[in-house]
Amino acid sequence: MSKYRSGSGWSDLNELRCLLAYKQLEEAGFPRNKLSELARDIALISGLDAGSVKAKIGNYKSVAGVTGKSNASKNTKFIYGKYGHLSSDEIWGLLKVEID
Repeated sequence: MSKYRSGSGWSDLNELRCLLAYKQLEEAGFPRNKLSELARDIALISGLDAGSVKAKIGNYKSVAGVTGKSNASKNTKFIYGKYGHLSSDEIWGLLKVEID
């Protein structure tokens, strides 16, 4: 289990949601404007700020080596190391179990 700053709103569940969004973007070839849409959706269900969610998804892109140096948190690196090899469908399956 990862450690999160108290009151931040971040959790393994929200990290997984952002990883899922990254995987969806990756599988679709990073279409324009899709990142903002996915970030808004996650913000609505998580209570997190859409800008923070968008940055977190960008951190996954960096950790995956798609973009330059990463400023990702230890939690993001942990979640990517544990689940980054999975497809978006497999991550969605994990989220369904977590939510149910």
